Parts: sequence; structure tokens; C-alpha cells
Amino acid sequence: MKLPEPERSAYLIGLIALFGCGHSDPFGAQRFDTDQPFNPSPPVQLTVNRGPDRRAAWQPDGSALLYSTQLLNTADNDVCLAVLAPTGGRQRALTCELTPTGEQRTEAIESAALASDGRLAFEVATSNIRALRPQTQGLALATLARPPDYRVLLSIPYTGSSGRLTGALSQLHWLGPNRLLYLAELVATRQPCNGCQLDTIRSGIEVAWLPVDQSASPQMVPGTDFASGVSPGANENEVYYTLAGDARVYHQDLTTGMVTVAHDFGAAGTARDVHVVGSRMAAVVGGRVASVADPVLGPVQWDSGGTLHVVDLQDGSDLVLTGPGLFRRPQLSPSGDEIVAEIYPLIITTTDFGVDTTVGRDGDLYLLGRP
Repeated sequence: MKLPEPERSAYLIGLIALFGCGHSDPFGAQRFDTDQPFNPSPPVQLTVNRGPDRRAAWQPDGSALLYSTQLLNTADNDVCLAVLAPTGGRQRALTCELTPTGEQRTEAIESAALASDGRLAFEVATSNIRALRPQTQGLALATLARPPDYRVLLSIPYTGSSGRLTGALSQLHWLGPNRLLYLAELVATRQPCNGCQLDTIRSGIEVAWLPVDQSASPQMVPGTDFASGVSPGANENEVYYTLAGDARVYHQDLTTGMVTVAHDFGAAGTARDVHVVGSRMAAVVGGRVASVADPVLGPVQWDSGGTLHVVDLQDGSDLVLTGPGLFRRPQLSPSGDEIVAEIYPLIITTTDFGVDTTVGRDGDLYLLGRP
């Protein structure tokens, strides 16, 4: 992945799960008893893959992590949902196939969000093997015990209340017991040059929420045009979000519509991928990011990762955390004591024309302790 550029994850073509996949069984078919990380040196490397591990989320009690991982050594290239101890080690469970004929299609589970009662929300997509775009896609609701037994709450793509076409979603969270909060995204595929590998462009277009207990349409959160990150707050009527090309993190009261600036990173650069727990906020800032006006797609933010900042919202203190690469999508633990994040390695290559720096296309998950 050249720099700067968007997240170049091929849509529906994800990662290798290091310890295999039970193709016909739900969670619980195979368990492992090793909860030791691959690399215990801080930051603790939780996963090791030839492909990326991404979109991690904590169980509400902090006892495990959920994340998406894809099999590169199988014909169907499924994007699987894995469960991992927060200390790392081998996967506790892995779900790849969602239908009895799943081995004949590519199936994907992304952006999982687990409620305290065991309900599991996630983005689901299916396609023909090696297809560039999904044939069916939606926001689904199931349980952690039985992910394949899901129902689709919202079909994707859809035209939102803002009039813009949503082609995917990410940063999915529960906003109280009956609403789901997420970042609606634009999705496009293009070939940057003749003979070049196809790129999938994903860029935030707005923050939206959807009720899960009735038939209803998603609602855009006002003022979140071209958002780049979203997080629930301390209650179901407040959200935090970031906007493309903006160094500020915003707080909005959904009841009154009042918007305030929660924190301004100023000269540190563009803020995105925000997550808030209690008075602690994690966000990716600066790095390899650029907001442009694409002649075809409109406003697009290209993002290859940045620096991880942890802010105390009470006193405004800002701590910068480092790692072996660029950060994406940090997630604070329910207690706020730890952070799991994707880290993408910097690759430095010496050529006849000088030194070329790129960012690895595939990242791994890392755990950072209490700052």
C-alpha cells in the first residue's frame, strides 16, 4: 500500500486465520487453552498473519476480543469472526461459514459489536468466489453463541436520510440496548493505473443509528457529513465523532442536538477512529492521511494510519503512544485500562531513486496497557 492512500483491504478478501476454520460449525466447536501472546514485549502483539487482522471489539465484560480474520489458503476466501483472549494466544473460537453451502461462496463477517445480553451485531456480505463486489450485504443481528442464525436488519447499499448512498459500514457500536451506531461509508473500486492492482476505496460519509426492535430506517446524526470516526458516550443519548480533514473530536447530545468540541488536537493533525470509555478517549491522529475532492467520488479521506493518542477528557492531558508502525481503529477496554488496535508496519525500500517508504497492506492486533 503506497503512501498516502486509502485502506487497501480488498472488499471481502481478507485475512488468514492462523489456526484454521471450522467450516460447518458455530462458535464452540474447537477450543484452545493457550492464552499467551505471540510477542509479550510492549506493545503486546496479539496476532500474527500473512494477511490483516482488523476491526477488533471488546466483549462488554472485557473477557475476550472479537475481530475479523480471513483465510487465504482456502478456495472461498471467507472473512471469519474470531474470539481471542485479551492476553492473546490461540483463538478461542472461529466462525467462517454462515450457510450450508458456504464453501461455494465467499462470506464475510465484519465490524462485530457484542451487547451485554449476548446479542451480536455485524456487517455480513456474500459473493461469488473472487468477486470484486458483494452480491448480498447487510447489517445483521444474531447471538454470539450462534452467528449463522442471523436476521438482516438493514440491506446495504441504501440511500440514507441525507440522500447519499451508503455502500458499507464500520465502527459499529451498541447505543443503549435498542440502537446501533455506526459510520456509514462510501465504497468504490478503481484501478489506479494500467496493470495496477485494483484498489477498494472506503471513506466515511456520515454517522448513523438504527433501532433494532422495530422496522425503521437508519437516521443520520446531524452535522456528521463526511465523518471519519464515531463512538458512543456515557449514555445512549450522546456520541463522539470526527470529521474528514479536521483535528477536532466533537461531542453531540442527541436529545438536544447540542454540539461541543471534546478535544482539539491542533497541529498534531487530522483526528479519526475515535473511541471513548468514561473520561478516556483514544484516537488516531496525523500520520499518512489526506482529504481530497475526488472528481468522481466527491470528498474522500485517504488513510493509511497515524499516531495513537489517549486523552483524559477531564483535564485535557494528551498522551502519545508509539508502536512498530501506524495505528488504526483503537478500542478501549470496558474499564478503559487497555487498548487494542491495528498496527500496520512501515516498509522502507532502497531503490535506484532513493528510499521509498510504504505501509504494509496487512496489519496485526496489538494490546497496549494502561497509559
